[in-house]
Amino acid sequence: MQKLTTGTLMRFAKNSICGEQPILQVLNIKLMDSKSVNGSSMTASQYKKTQRYRLILSDGKHFLPSCVLTVQLNELVVNGQLQEYSIIRLDRYLRSDLKGQTAKMILQILQVTVLDIATHKIGNPVSLLTANLNEIETLTTSITKNVLQPKVTGSVFKQPIVPIINDLPIVPPPLSTTTTTDVDSIKNNRLFKIEALNPFQNKWTIRVRVASKTPMRTYANGEGKLFSCDIIDETSEIRANGFGDDCDRFEPLLIIGNIYYITQAQIKYANKQFNTLNNDFEMTFNNETIIEPCLNNIQPNIPMQRLHFISIDQIQNIETNSFIDVIGIIISIKDMIHGKSKQNKDYTKRDILILDRTGQITVTLWYRIAENFQTSTVRSVIMLKGASVNDFNGGRTLSVLACTQVHIDPDLPIAHELRKWYLEEGMNIDMTDLTLHSHKHENISWKTFGQVAEYESSMASIGNSEIFRIKAVCTFVRHDPVYKACSRFDCKKKLQDNNDGTYYCLKCDLNYEDFKLLYMTSILLSDSTGYQWVSFFEKESEILFGCPPEQFPCGKSKDDEEKAYQKLTSICGQEKMFLIRVKLNHYNNHDRLQFTCVGIEPIDARLMCHLYLEDIGKMSCILSD
Repeated sequence: MQKLTTGTLMRFAKNSICGEQPILQVLNIKLMDSKSVNGSSMTASQYKKTQRYRLILSDGKHFLPSCVLTVQLNELVVNGQLQEYSIIRLDRYLRSDLKGQTAKMILQILQVTVLDIATHKIGNPVSLLTANLNEIETLTTSITKNVLQPKVTGSVFKQPIVPIINDLPIVPPPLSTTTTTDVDSIKNNRLFKIEALNPFQNKWTIRVRVASKTPMRTYANGEGKLFSCDIIDETSEIRANGFGDDCDRFEPLLIIGNIYYITQAQIKYANKQFNTLNNDFEMTFNNETIIEPCLNNIQPNIPMQRLHFISIDQIQNIETNSFIDVIGIIISIKDMIHGKSKQNKDYTKRDILILDRTGQITVTLWYRIAENFQTSTVRSVIMLKGASVNDFNGGRTLSVLACTQVHIDPDLPIAHELRKWYLEEGMNIDMTDLTLHSHKHENISWKTFGQVAEYESSMASIGNSEIFRIKAVCTFVRHDPVYKACSRFDCKKKLQDNNDGTYYCLKCDLNYEDFKLLYMTSILLSDSTGYQWVSFFEKESEILFGCPPEQFPCGKSKDDEEKAYQKLTSICGQEKMFLIRVKLNHYNNHDRLQFTCVGIEPIDARLMCHLYLEDIGKMSCILSD
């Protein structure tokens, strides 16, 4: 059993820890209500991404009840690795005082290692917030007075707890030595880093560069107005939003590329539906916010952009609805499409195909970006910051949203290298298209329908989408598997018969005289543990029926009906390996699971024997215990 680092929490309260990685015990774990922090309602998936856990930690002598686990570590609690009485090592953490009160300290846990799990509470710890509180307050007051005296320097001031980044302590810089006659200038405040900001802090000042800014726009029938900008420093990035009168105050002041001091803005949890940055929080300007330009003679080491490029072949491992940075060569641009959404709203979109050294992928541009995109940019380098990862029949696509930054031929070393590679080699290489079914089958888990049934009781556990492999039998097939679809090459919407020889497409809002035939049906699959209705589309249906949709007997004659019946019944009883994508859909305030077949394989007897032997081995271990 690991020995606890006794006295750590008292040193933590006295601001005398710097770079220590203490060993503590978890006494309690409780889920906090993120909705109350955000102040607005959220969907189930949004709530899952913002929920946080509060921990009570003990060093054997004292315990601290106000320890908050960062969102990225929630998985440790969900999968049971982190639980009551766990022995942990704090690798990265951050202290903040709620509203400046030492008695309301917050320990934000950024990185932790679970070492062991005890069976009981170690020692008889007492609350740190009541033990020796007078001693803590006296020491804090003494430190504050010494810091505020301009002539006092030396070891009297002890640095506060700081996060450990890349195994090195990032210590906040001392008070600024910039000389100025303006005693109220925020330039003289002690600077924080963006990565250290959280909603529990009250007094902070940051020095940042404006990386991007949106134009001022209106909402609520033109009565409201807003703008947003992405600001960065040496450690991280955060989005700042301005509303109403704050737009007029700050939008003209903030210039892309310039550096500013900012203080007294509100920090809250980010709405990931509109915020693509790699930060749990975002900033909102208010009437107390102060922004001052950085002096020209100060040259902080702040980059112009924070970019974390993902190679195209790695996108298939990224969770859908995530936001990534990607760079590639535009190799094709399709025509712009006008259509209507499921909510009967008009939209315009355009698909482009980009590639890098590892693969190619389709990127969808929407609305004004699609309209203004120049077709002459073929073979140009395109950089996307904050592109949305989407799922398309088990493959991956990218979407450019209103908050996505798009740059053509950026002046970056990686862009120059990519263009050189494309001209010398890339244009002659056949790349894998991630838009198609590009699954790595060896990494897809095997399941039974009995295991799949567990999703119904915990739908949020699968995230947005998951693909699994199953051996199942086709039990029943719905009738009429072929439908008349829009003849447009990029549209598959079912047509409405106008009864005058023409057909209407609701998506394109156009009438057509011809159509194309496509497969779309539902099949009841079953195994020894359960059953499930699964949707089948063109490619997979054609494999099962053994013919393209144009050859499927769709006539109304008795002969055609008999042939169609034979086709449908011939499928029943077939046993195959199916790749099934299960996706969590949110519609009309209800969550439901949608199962779609994205691949069919013949049964591999050798592989099945190997899997059965593995299961038998696991059962033997359980029985022996």
